[in-house]
Amino acid sequence: MRDPPFGAAQRGTTLAEAMPYRSAAVAKRSRSQRPRGAHKRQSTRAARGSATHSLPAPPILSRSERLRVLSGFETVIGSVYAHLPLKRARYGFDPVQRLRILRTQVDAFDDNNFHAELAAILTQMRDYHTRYTGPAAFEGKVAVLPFLLDLYGPEDSPTYVVTKVGKGLDAGFVPGVLLQYWNGVPIDLAVLRHSNEECAGRPDSVRAASLQSLTFRSLQFGPPPDEEWVIVGYRKVNAAGRPSGALKELRIAWRVVDPTAVAALLPSAPSGKRAARLRRAMAVNPAAAAVRLAKMLLFAPEALTGAKPPNAPHVASRASRRRGNGGIAATTIDTTLPDTVRVQSLQVQGRSFGYLRIWGFDTDPDKFIAELLRVIPLLPTEGLIIDVRSNPGGYIVAAERALQLFTSKRIEPVRFSALATPFTRDMAVLAGLEGDLDPWKASLQAAVRNGEHYAQPLPITAPAECNDIAVERRYAGPVVLVGDTNTYSSGDIFAAGFVDHGIGPFVCVGAATGAGGANVWDYAELRRALAGTPLALPSLPAGIGLTFSFRRITRSGPSEGLTIEDVGVQGRPYAMTRNDLLFGNGDLLLHCIALLRRPR
Repeated sequence: MRDPPFGAAQRGTTLAEAMPYRSAAVAKRSRSQRPRGAHKRQSTRAARGSATHSLPAPPILSRSERLRVLSGFETVIGSVYAHLPLKRARYGFDPVQRLRILRTQVDAFDDNNFHAELAAILTQMRDYHTRYTGPAAFEGKVAVLPFLLDLYGPEDSPTYVVTKVGKGLDAGFVPGVLLQYWNGVPIDLAVLRHSNEECAGRPDSVRAASLQSLTFRSLQFGPPPDEEWVIVGYRKVNAAGRPSGALKELRIAWRVVDPTAVAALLPSAPSGKRAARLRRAMAVNPAAAAVRLAKMLLFAPEALTGAKPPNAPHVASRASRRRGNGGIAATTIDTTLPDTVRVQSLQVQGRSFGYLRIWGFDTDPDKFIAELLRVIPLLPTEGLIIDVRSNPGGYIVAAERALQLFTSKRIEPVRFSALATPFTRDMAVLAGLEGDLDPWKASLQAAVRNGEHYAQPLPITAPAECNDIAVERRYAGPVVLVGDTNTYSSGDIFAAGFVDHGIGPFVCVGAATGAGGANVWDYAELRRALAGTPLALPSLPAGIGLTFSFRRITRSGPSEGLTIEDVGVQGRPYAMTRNDLLFGNGDLLLHCIALLRRPR
């Protein structure tokens, strides 16, 4: 059978092949035990594989390079990082002092442990916007175990179920089996222990984030898995979802994939000078954005390649007939942005409702809004479900301009404010940053003078942009929004705008959205803007970098002044069911449809 265009990208390479340096010491120890000539053949094969697949070892830094990294990080975290007062107060943790202490211990760590310590300091800040990044060679690379895992049931006794399975695993390991052990550790305990490596703040978001990274991890924004494979213990279930078979074990190797390697990847990002301007107006969890693409590569590659999926009934309609969950049938509406949105018409009990899944706000904002305007007239007008679960964010303007399409009310964008320090005050008067900081210039001067923490809160998206589409082009029916604890950044902004403008009910899986309350910048971007000025930042060696929260978000309207960071946006709580996880969100959709059918 001919390999599909995304077949090689889906297979990727094993973690051992991608990072051969990790096992170099073991290979060296065992070399003397090999038959004569075996080492030569092995080395030749390794060299060939290395040229194609292997990623660089952690960068080896001299003492002066380590000090340069610490100097740059101290400056950004201590003088620019928007949430520094919050993190110090909320977690009793001072990242600047930790960096200073690491400076005194710079000779006490080997390279691996120096990088690990630096990353741990940033992780403890509980901010997915603020991450230590690996070399450029890691960009887009994701370590994966080719299956998805989710949970349902009470918080103190959750049930972990496999929801999707990639190719090449045992025939008995299928969606619906219960996962009970992870490398011999009871699964819930394994998830909670792994959560120490995650950045989320609230207990519900910590568990959700840990569960996602148990099988998918961005290599640019975090360390690779310690193990080269895992052994999962699972059991089959009966029709009611209860364990019915003996415990089985399956060994699954970690693999490294790169979704951007798919040749026909849809070109939806902006370019040129406009791209540079928009990069500084983003709110995104970059690690989750990379993982989102990796999940599409493994389980919905047609969304990345632009190819149409097979002509088969949608999973929701098949599930409804099999499970009797209200008889929902779904008709998919073609979209030009399948990597960004899914558009469907849902039929239930003789009535039709629209369904719009927004996977991310990282598409060119103009193309994104244009596509929404194209599909809105194709949607049923009895009601619309907008689903932003696991949306990692993206362009702020895309999220905020989209809100006006679902209401006739005037949209007030959220506000942003920079930390008021002498450094940010001096940044605001630099010629290279006038387009980014001009509106905050006067308030930064006043805030530094008066000892205030923040500059004046002002919008990034102009209010006129949030209200520039004619009313007759907007969706006319009632709307329900669905989010969860993995809805982050611009996803938080969209949810906040939806709630604060009273557009409709907000259903949330978990206590609130993911609580990413900032505009995220990149160290390299800031260094370029400050080059040649008295504020110039040191270059970072070996391609390593830093992303950070630059301007914090406060909400508008009836929630004026409320922050999003570490809090999120609350909605009507909803607990996912087994039927939701395995049969096309049937119960969740019926719950939302019931809200749409209530008198307005």
